[in-house]
Amino acid sequence: MSWIALGAAAVLFALVSYALTTYALSRPVGVDVAAYLGAADRLRAGEALYAGATANGSDLYRYAPWFAYAWVPLTFLPRDAVTAGWVGLMVAAALLSAAPLLRRGPAGWAAFSVFAPLQLQGAVFGNVQPALVLLLMWGVERRSGPIWIALGASLKGVPLLLALVYAGRGEWARAAWSLLIAAALVLPAFLFDLSAYSTDPGPGQMSLFSVAVPLYVAVAIGLVGLTWAAARTRFAWLAGSLAMLAALPRLLSYELGFLLVGLAPRSSEPAQASAGKGRQ
Repeated sequence: MSWIALGAAAVLFALVSYALTTYALSRPVGVDVAAYLGAADRLRAGEALYAGATANGSDLYRYAPWFAYAWVPLTFLPRDAVTAGWVGLMVAAALLSAAPLLRRGPAGWAAFSVFAPLQLQGAVFGNVQPALVLLLMWGVERRSGPIWIALGASLKGVPLLLALVYAGRGEWARAAWSLLIAAALVLPAFLFDLSAYSTDPGPGQMSLFSVAVPLYVAVAIGLVGLTWAAARTRFAWLAGSLAMLAALPRLLSYELGFLLVGLAPRSSEPAQASAGKGRQ
């Protein structure tokens, strides 16, 4: 019976993976690249950076200004080449972020069959999500962890919740640096005209916020508390990843990739403790 159950599960996950991959590859290629380049074009032309009037408009830009400025040099290159190059990088990041799951046996293979297509979906759009997830997976336990959390917060907001792991461990300096760097990256947005910035999550988006605001707040607060409580355990980053998902006012399917930050293999010791041992 165990072999029958294993075979049935393998077929089920193969079908789910096929469906998710087919869906990902059918999405419009590079639509988010167009939004990033559009924001950079507006900066070059002296126009409003935050000009999106509709929730899913191609001119909508939701990130900190530094990211738009980083795209300005790319506006001088052929658009098709930029789109192909960026989407290719995001596809590579999507596969690299899910690859560690393959080392975890059958359960990891099943998880890979779900998470890899979800990450590919964001990659096909050209969304920065796969690269952001990969950087957080790689960086949160390093000495430079506050920088990566702050960069993530300047793009998607909710990665700042990962600083709760530092705080829960008593690593107050690392938590404070995460907040300060994030503020330095985000606050310049208030120097721009935000009157046209859309806060509408868009039609048909998954989110507790769209279902019931009190439930959204309660779940988010509960998972924030869980992150604090689990900070000194091996489940710290997984709790932080769940808190990120719960705090999103809208949840796009590829944003489930945030869970990979919590599932990534890493030492059970905090980065500072490991670094301290290395100096002894």
